[in-house]
This record gives sequence, structure tokens and C-alpha cells, in this order.
Amino acid sequence: MRKIFRLPHIPKKFLIPIILILLVGGYFLFKPSKQEPIQTATVKRQDIKATVSASGILAGKNTADLKFIGSGKLAFISVQQGDIVKKGQSIAGLDTKSLQIALQEANNTYRDKQATVDNVLDQVKNNDTTETFTQKQNRTTAQVARDNAYDAVKAAKRAFDDVILYSPIDGTVTQASPLPGQFVAPTDLIAEIVDWSVIDFDGDVDESDISKINLGQDVEVSLNGYPDQTFKGAVDEILPKTKTTSSGATVVTVRINLANPNIHLIPGLNGQATIITATDNNVLTIPQEALKDDNTVIVQTQNGYMTKKVTTGLKSDADVEIKSGLTDGEVVVKNPAAVPSTQKSPTNTIFNRIFRLGRTPR
Repeated sequence: MRKIFRLPHIPKKFLIPIILILLVGGYFLFKPSKQEPIQTATVKRQDIKATVSASGILAGKNTADLKFIGSGKLAFISVQQGDIVKKGQSIAGLDTKSLQIALQEANNTYRDKQATVDNVLDQVKNNDTTETFTQKQNRTTAQVARDNAYDAVKAAKRAFDDVILYSPIDGTVTQASPLPGQFVAPTDLIAEIVDWSVIDFDGDVDESDISKINLGQDVEVSLNGYPDQTFKGAVDEILPKTKTTSSGATVVTVRINLANPNIHLIPGLNGQATIITATDNNVLTIPQEALKDDNTVIVQTQNGYMTKKVTTGLKSDADVEIKSGLTDGEVVVKNPAAVPSTQKSPTNTIFNRIFRLGRTPR
């Protein structure tokens, strides 16, 4: 015998408002979202390049930062920004008056310590075999003090050699800041010299991409200061060390030799490099966004949409090579998520449940 579940009696004056509430609530609850327009692209043949991107700066072959070893008053600086200098050319010098005083004091101290040693040795002369432990201690102390004083003389003399800075390379002066008469310390940069005989771009490549980089690979470089130009170059060196960026990423610096760009040579100009790691010509390609994670694409046909499995090859920034699964001229969906689903409307399902309350299976 079939059991029938009956809803509680509801007065007619409340029945219509309740139905309206259910209808309005169900409409807003299960209102279908606005359908995204389907975007398509045609499978076509073209050349494709696999690339690795790197951010970096313009640099010369060598850079020399000149600083004094000791402190002192700057006596002269013989160069200014933009000057061309040769290796061995004097750049700047410190005032030597205080150094002369220090050298004289060191010589005086050495003479005094040597006299003390002579006196001690005179006291034990001709009795080397009978020297007491106290005499030996006094002689050793005097000799050590003399030797230390001699080292101080050598250091004072060496300071004279360090009062002049010489350029260690041929190059261009890119910085020459201090003025004569200023007191400078070992931490102060006196001059910066850059050797522009080779123009490089030092780009930072993420460690996950460094295995793709090889010497001689072609590179396209754009500089922020020259946004309308692209400079050709080639990978010249992969520096054998890593560094950590401000964001915490680990990168490797790749040195790219530029082919004499006609620009103002300013070290530190920012830019981006595109390193071409592989190329393939006249191959089938589709936009990358058309490829799903499972290596399938949705193809638009006269009868609707169908899914196809594909085999991929090189990937560029925008496109991906298709080795098999598609033919030239087919149309693929660029936004696969926008293809409509065939599932039943949830609105119909909820109202079916509402109006079938009270019926139970036998």
C-alpha cells in the first residue's frame, strides 16, 4: 500500500505569497551567470621561437671603482666625468703632510728601539753561554719591540705609495665626485672607470631556466631608455654563481655581448633581454590559451564543438607548436571554459523537488 505524505494545510491567503517568494528566490539563487563570448583562432603555420626572459643592466667589459686604502685630505683629482683615461694614468692623490709626519715618527721610534737592543746586546757581549734567563727575556723583548717599529716604518712608507690612485684599465670616467680639500675615507668612491671596448648587458635568469642557456645563443635586448629600439646580441658568458633578488628568487647572471649599439654608454641602464633558446620554422601553431592542461583542445566544427588530443612542441610567449592532432585551417577555442555545458539546469531540479514533496516510492 502506497503511503502519501501530505503537507500541512495552508490558508489560501498565504499560499500565493509563498509561491511567489519561492519563485523569486529560486530565480535569483539559480540565475545562470552571463555567458562569456567564445573566442576562436585558426590553426596556422608560422615560425616559432622558444625564449627565456631576463631583466638586467647595461655594463662595460670591466669596471674599476677607485678608493684610497687609508684616510686623508684629497690633494688633487685630475679627471672628471666623461674623460677617457689610459691604464696607469694618475687619477687622484692625498695630501702627504700628515704621512710625512707619521713616517718621521715611525723612523724615530725605530731608532729608539734599535738603541735599546744595542744596549741589551752590549750587556751580554762575550758571555753568550752564561746568559741568564732574565737577560734573555730582556734581549728578546727589546728585539721584538725593534722589529715592530721596523714594520711600522715599512707601513708608513707604503702609505706614500698609496696616496696616488692610478687607473688599472683603459676606459671612460663615469664618476669623479670628491673635490680637492675634502677629507676622504677608505669607503669613499673617488672615481669609477668603465672599459667600453666591449658593451655587455648583464641579465638575471631564473635558476629554473639556466639549463636552457648556452653560449652563442641569439638575444634581443630592449633598454628602458630606448623603448623604440631592439638591440641584437649573443650570450657571451654565464657567471658561475647565484644571487638572491629582493623578492627572494635565485638567479644567475648571463652576460650578453651587444653588437655596438648606437646609444649613450651609461652603465646601469635598465632593460630586458629575450634569449632565443630554440627555433622551428613553418610549423603548425595555436595560441597558448587554447591548450588545456591535459594537452587537449576544443575544435569548432559545423556540428558543434569537439575535443581533440594533441602533441605539442616548442612554446613561445604567445603560441605553441602542434606536432600532431590538428590540421592547418582548423578553428580552435581560445577560451575553452566558455564552451557551454550539457548538464541539466539546476533551477528545474530544485522546483521539481519542491513540487514533488509528499510522494514517496512504493
